[in-house]
Amino acid sequence: MSLHNTVKITILFGLSFWMGQLAFAQKKTDPRFYVELEPLQFLNQGWSLVGHVAIQPRLQIGTNVFSSQLSEGLAGLAFNFSDELNLLAKQELGINVSMRYFLKKQDVQQGWVVSLPVGWENWTLSDRETGQEAVYQFGYLSPRIGYVWYPFSKANLYVLGEAVAILPIIQDDPVQLDKGEVSVRSFIPFPGLGIGYSF
Repeated sequence: MSLHNTVKITILFGLSFWMGQLAFAQKKTDPRFYVELEPLQFLNQGWSLVGHVAIQPRLQIGTNVFSSQLSEGLAGLAFNFSDELNLLAKQELGINVSMRYFLKKQDVQQGWVVSLPVGWENWTLSDRETGQEAVYQFGYLSPRIGYVWYPFSKANLYVLGEAVAILPIIQDDPVQLDKGEVSVRSFIPFPGLGIGYSF
């Protein structure tokens, strides 16, 4: 990754953490912690760990660290590439920081929620047939809307379903493989699913 992109990503994360510090400066009411797993990442031969803290009655701040591998069909959802290329897209590491805002104030943070993660992902893109590979990185914004549901009245287990949009804002130049260029799409829709526990 070029120095120019490294500086942009550093500034992006710096602003995100600064926004988080501003939020922490507000009066805290009944802080609670939330830990989640994303089953879809595990289905894609990866892993994910999400953590949030409630810092106001309607507001959470948190982070997500994850990795996955896109199946042959899903690679075309995220990347532009030639039909001749049998692309294997492996996400070595992704990380984001996010704020979640609940649309209705309640004793328990549940119901409709909007969020805006700011993140960075590192991918290895390769041709399944030749084994040729290249590294590709991008930073992104990811506006989301979802619903948090507690299925059991006396348990802290919850489910989060989301409609996710990934909007790359900083990306490497297209990588060149023998069968053509590969670059990230400008808009990536994705379903989000989280299973979590609050305490």
